Amino acid sequence: MKVKVEKVTREELRNMEFGESREFELPNAQACDNGKSVAYQMQNLLGCKFSVTTDYPTNTLTITKNAI
Repeated sequence: MKVKVEKVTREELRNMEFGESREFELPNAQACDNGKSVAYQMQNLLGCKFSVTTDYPTNTLTITKNAI
């Protein structure tokens, strides 16, 4: 399910279940880079690993939350 947002928030990442993937449709490439950065920063705090795929032509970020 693709969610159109202005930015990826820490709250969105906290609310994800292990094994869950979410697609974020963002306004531009900078927002994609910022979202990727937030996900990687939150890994240690949440005790998980995020895998992130960026589709720059469509400004879409796909984030999957994985258990360590």
